Amino acid sequence: MRHLKSLVLAAALALTAGAASAQAWFGAPTPGPVSPPDKPTFHAGPASYGPAPAHVRPADDARGALSGEKMMADVRRIVGFSLERKAAGDLLYGRISGLPGEKAVVDWAVARLKADGLTDAHAEPYVSEAPLWLPVSYELRAMTDGSPDVVLASAVPIRNRTLKPAAAEGPLVFVGRGSAAELANVDVKGRVAVVNVVPDDSLFAAREKGVARELEKRGAVGVINAVESPGNLLYYDNRYGCDAAPCFLVGGDDGAFLESVIGRAAKAGKTVRMKLTLQAEERPNLTAWNGVATIPGMSDEVVIVNAHADAWFDGADDNADGLAVQLALADYFAHRKEKPARTLVFMVSGGHHTAVGAAAFIKAHPEIIKKTVLVMNLEHLAQIAVTQAARLDPAAPGGYESGVWTANTTETTKQAGAVNAGPYVWALMGKASKRYGVVTSYEPTPSAPGDLGAYIRAGLPSAQLISSEVYYHSSGDTPSTISVPGLERAAAFYAGFIEDVAKAPREKLKGPPPAAPGR
Repeated sequence: MRHLKSLVLAAALALTAGAASAQAWFGAPTPGPVSPPDKPTFHAGPASYGPAPAHVRPADDARGALSGEKMMADVRRIVGFSLERKAAGDLLYGRISGLPGEKAVVDWAVARLKADGLTDAHAEPYVSEAPLWLPVSYELRAMTDGSPDVVLASAVPIRNRTLKPAAAEGPLVFVGRGSAAELANVDVKGRVAVVNVVPDDSLFAAREKGVARELEKRGAVGVINAVESPGNLLYYDNRYGCDAAPCFLVGGDDGAFLESVIGRAAKAGKTVRMKLTLQAEERPNLTAWNGVATIPGMSDEVVIVNAHADAWFDGADDNADGLAVQLALADYFAHRKEKPARTLVFMVSGGHHTAVGAAAFIKAHPEIIKKTVLVMNLEHLAQIAVTQAARLDPAAPGGYESGVWTANTTETTKQAGAVNAGPYVWALMGKASKRYGVVTSYEPTPSAPGDLGAYIRAGLPSAQLISSEVYYHSSGDTPSTISVPGLERAAAFYAGFIEDVAKAPREKLKGPPPAAPGR
């Protein structure tokens, strides 16, 4: 009898807990933890085709320097330096310029270059011009009557302009994508605004940059940039920050939860409040590092092969794949029978996220810059193309979804860009798709974002293939998103590009872009 009473009591308690759970958060399930890095956040079932194969390796690469599997092993090792910082407890982790993760990866790359016969390979310190901002502690806590508080696991604070640690609390208001039309009839004063950030195709390109500061001007006490993205990822990008108010980025599941419960609470005549807490610090005068190595050519004219080593989070596509391809190219050209036509300088850049490695290199080596005929930058080279197959539905009866995301058999589309370079260089960029199967923009563009900025300002002809995707600046930028055949496609193109550049006189490489027809 006692056992039966216990079973009845347990069943009653379970029913009560189930009813309370159904009532909590207006019936919406609460979001979970940050998506684990070892599992893809896009759909990839057992019947998936996988990336299209590559058949582009140079015939004289008998040693396999440009093997996709070899480069992929390097991608994993480079990401490993970021994971070491995560394990060490860094809240904003990665290969951050001026911190141990960056120094470790540059030292490793220099050792690799030396092992491949580039005997002058060495690391060069430089002092970062801007102080590094780092969060010390922070939290986003959602609250509503009758429900337990929810702390959003994917919340990451963004550096604000005043650098002053901030805290705020207020009712949530959803402002869509924050366009002028959407804000025309929305009162954000005294509230915490939630922006629906659509990374089309990444945080770099999304139109919601700057919305947070506009909301702050209109009286918002804080802003949450909810990135419509797969799973529940960490994101970091200063372009979504405020002036003094606390601003955060959150991933797909957390963002979908907020959109869902704001709507459900309004229907029930209730409100949802958010408490934002943040403490941060600045670290000035940090020492960052570049790595430099040379393969002497038949001419002392120089082609710089640049790839940045720094990264937010794992940084597999930004920029472990670019660095892996750079090391592979150094190995390939170092072991060829003939010297390259021009001297090749491999620059492992300290990066551009928080310290500008290229600018320090230019300042330290005027003798190299004087002889440079072209800079090629290796960045964001081999990420699998992932697209949203079904958008989030915050009004779904059973809860909410962050969307369904699927992978394509190609890599992300590369913007083919050249600056300070003539028509000959622009024409060479077209070989990426025609000869090597790299998916590129339909036309080249006279712009080159990323690590090339300092070289361009110095007037050097500069060229690159680059892309950014939904995983840009996120914890989802993991080795699981990198295409092994894509690494081979990129490496083969750049090996051929170096050969083609060798055939052209210096004056043919520099110049204005070709005139666009009909423009």
